[in-house]
Amino acid sequence: MSAPLAPLTALASRIAADGTEPAELAALVAWACRPRHDLDALRRRVRDASDPTEQLDGPQGAGALLARLAGTPPPWLDVAVTRVLGAWERLGVRVTIIGDPAYPMRLAEGWPSLDAPTLLAWRGSPPRDAGPGVAIVGSRAASAYGLEVASWLAHDVARAGGRVVSGGAVGVDAAAHLAALGSPGGTTVVLGCGHGVSYPAVHARRGGLFDRVLEDGGTLLCELLPEVRPHPGVIRARNRILAGLAEVTVVVEGGARSGALITASAAAERGRAVLAVPGDVRAAGSAAPLRLLSEGAEACGSPADVLAHLPAPSQSGRATSDDVGTAAAAPGMVAGVAGLDASVVGFLRRAWPRPLDVDELAHASGIAAGRLLTMLTHARIAGEIEDVAGGIRLRSVPTAVQGR
Repeated sequence: MSAPLAPLTALASRIAADGTEPAELAALVAWACRPRHDLDALRRRVRDASDPTEQLDGPQGAGALLARLAGTPPPWLDVAVTRVLGAWERLGVRVTIIGDPAYPMRLAEGWPSLDAPTLLAWRGSPPRDAGPGVAIVGSRAASAYGLEVASWLAHDVARAGGRVVSGGAVGVDAAAHLAALGSPGGTTVVLGCGHGVSYPAVHARRGGLFDRVLEDGGTLLCELLPEVRPHPGVIRARNRILAGLAEVTVVVEGGARSGALITASAAAERGRAVLAVPGDVRAAGSAAPLRLLSEGAEACGSPADVLAHLPAPSQSGRATSDDVGTAAAAPGMVAGVAGLDASVVGFLRRAWPRPLDVDELAHASGIAAGRLLTMLTHARIAGEIEDVAGGIRLRSVPTAVQGR
């Protein structure tokens, strides 16, 4: 360990993931703190190296080489590096370097030719521990149809043990994250900003989506220093991480220039499956899926289309689409729903995955609003229904939906 790096290494040791060398982490953070420097420049130097000693067979051992390329930081950087490492520590962030034990192997595939992030910083569950990933992406200005389909797909994927991965934005991303909560697979949010930035504000506020993800055992991660604010460049770059974490990418909705197309392109570059959800050909949000379908993407008509691309249970230890059907047929999920009148259950089943507004449900069932609200409160406590954008719906997939 060089003397100039010793104090920074001590700080880095407090946020370095298991198996990540603090001195290497300190050197890379110092490089990233220099004006007009970025970590991907080091990856490109490894990729383009003419010196055979700088060639690697995959990302194993990358940390030492990258730290050597970064060099010893000048003393005037100490304040900036200390601020970065301290911010991560205060936020409860862990950081790893590509090729280290905590770094997801799926994301590291193809490095240094492919541009997996050099550093990965996360809160919550370690990303390496997650099950097979499914990226569900789409428009911020999503239609009701797009939100419903994203929720339906994410719900079944997560129940089957797949990890729902998305970008934490409003719209399709949020619908996918929310639908995965409370299920075995869980969800990972890939942020388009540093951990010290509250964006989007509606999700980053106390009790918002990001807190719910962490409480559920999920993960918030990014490649950015803690105070990096969102801008188009970093948000576009974030999309390649979504694709890298996933076995399959599903584009639900998106306009002609949607960032979802960047995610799909990154998935295809990595040889991963790309699925697109057909929509109304007249709708602006159908432009991205229609383009992908014309380019050979597989059509996604149900959760089974997604689950078919995930590893079998013997490979992943997770459930399959058949297991989802079995689980949905369990007592209490197919028969009665605790606290609800049979007619209310019938309306909710037929509408699923579309939520029903309480007034709409009262009108359809003919049940007085006061009595209906009491029923819904009991059903919420029993965990049988959930509140989503647009109203309420059953938490479990009705049997009739399984064959859609």
